[in-house]
Amino acid sequence: MKRLVLCVLLAVLALGGVAAGPVRAQEGPTGTWLGTWPYTAPGTHHLNSFSTGGLNENLGTVYRPLVELQLTFYLWGSNEYVPILAESWGFVDDDTAYEVKLKEGALWSNGDPITAQDVVDTYAIGRILKWAQFNYISDVQAVDDLTVRYTFQEGKASRLAERLILKEHTVASANYGELAQKARDLVATGAANDSEEWTALTNEINEFRPAALIASGPYTYSLDDVGEAFMTLHWQPNSLYSDSVKFGELKIWAGETEVTTPLILSGELAHSTNVYPPATITSFEEAGIRLVTTPRGYGPALLFNFEVPAFQKKEVRQAMAYAINREQSALLTNGVFGAAGTVYMSGILDSLTPTLLDEGTINALNRYEYNLDQAAALMEEAGYTRNADGKWVDADGNTLSFEYVFPADFADFSAAARDATEQLNAFGFDITERAIPWQEAAQAIRDGNYELSVWSWGAGSPFAFSNFRSPILRWNKVLLAETEKGMGNPLEFEWEGESIDLLDLINNVDAGLDDAQHKANADKVARIINDMMFFIPLNEMLSVEPLNEQFISGGPADGDPIYLNPSQDHYIILLILNGTLGPVGS
Repeated sequence: MKRLVLCVLLAVLALGGVAAGPVRAQEGPTGTWLGTWPYTAPGTHHLNSFSTGGLNENLGTVYRPLVELQLTFYLWGSNEYVPILAESWGFVDDDTAYEVKLKEGALWSNGDPITAQDVVDTYAIGRILKWAQFNYISDVQAVDDLTVRYTFQEGKASRLAERLILKEHTVASANYGELAQKARDLVATGAANDSEEWTALTNEINEFRPAALIASGPYTYSLDDVGEAFMTLHWQPNSLYSDSVKFGELKIWAGETEVTTPLILSGELAHSTNVYPPATITSFEEAGIRLVTTPRGYGPALLFNFEVPAFQKKEVRQAMAYAINREQSALLTNGVFGAAGTVYMSGILDSLTPTLLDEGTINALNRYEYNLDQAAALMEEAGYTRNADGKWVDADGNTLSFEYVFPADFADFSAAARDATEQLNAFGFDITERAIPWQEAAQAIRDGNYELSVWSWGAGSPFAFSNFRSPILRWNKVLLAETEKGMGNPLEFEWEGESIDLLDLINNVDAGLDDAQHKANADKVARIINDMMFFIPLNEMLSVEPLNEQFISGGPADGDPIYLNPSQDHYIILLILNGTLGPVGS
């Protein structure tokens, strides 16, 4: 295999990676990790790895990789992958495929061996769910019991496809094998991915409820472990990493900032990825709690519902971008500790824009610097005027009145939404706020049951595709269930005299192995997003995380390269798996 990564013990240790073999510890470690994640409540909580309300939401980017292993872990500081479930990986000699060899001796929590068939079945279901990987690969096959071959579509080999492959969670065929076979049978019929049959199987996958979670990681849980206040992940003996982890259980508190703040100060919670206001951060410091700062890899964005007639006008969306002071937004979102107003408005995080876009393109981008006069001119161009009360009205005198729905329990998104509402109302809109639980807010966006809302934009990914995807594709009908409308922003339209298929442009922005072409592709998409302003990227955030060393030992010193990893590749994952972090006294 070309560029094949051969991972030996000394190299892994030198990189800070995870060294593991088929060890089957019989006695579990002691000590409890005290963390938090806003999981779905008992009654709606389920164990499906693929659908809403399942493992992605319940365990998220930090804890799911400790239950369902990814193939590798990416180190941002050194720009390399270290092995987790995979032993070796790489492009084949002619770049027509990618091969991964799994570690020998890996077991599921039920004692079954982890094999290439588990990966093949995972991808069979992923094809039905229209995973991004299938913009690049045409087939996934088992070469032998431990080797998986991902065949590329012609000319579609790419390093983005590599990242998507190496970060994917593998699920157990024991749970999902029957659905995977139905998926293969459906694909074999030649059915289109918008056919009734495809939709029916998509719904069946989403509605599937496994009786038990079969884990590859050192932790697992059942629905009996899920309470209103917290859930508990228990150590299990069959994982490759059962002998390296130092915590016997992971106690995950439910709730966001308001709920977790007193728990941190009382010592019941030792680590959190929640967003805390400046005064709370100061109280943590005064209590002697260590704070670790890492890239969050996203920021809050104002989302439009394109079924609202006013928001179908580009000038209105642009005017709103001019009317919001984004530095103020950053200050109120995450204080002086961890946010900066968006500068480039490119659809790519500011921290990544200089790397992913050409300098000429960056200089040509409209930065939508705070300018109420320019905003007013655009509103008038769109056909609106101000009435005697200073409110914008249409030709019939109807006030531009909207409701802004936002997640009450997300301190960052709530603050960003309230600030945007205040600034836009001062400019002349009539916007009312509606705060609801975060799960309901997310579903409202999926359903298109909102006028304005807030959610994340960008991505902690070194690829333009992942940045452009959120929120433009994430909350669009192409990636939602059949009955869900999402934002409804157009993906096919005329722009500068050209017919644009934005879905195709984004899906293929990182296709191939030519870095210069990737940048040229990204330049075009960035210019389109910058002009069309399908959403308003308010700011980019840092994550200021309490790591209470009264309860957690082994945290690397400030400045360690592991802290360059953003939330999507959270340092906690690797440091728990390889035993760097443990309870105090371990």
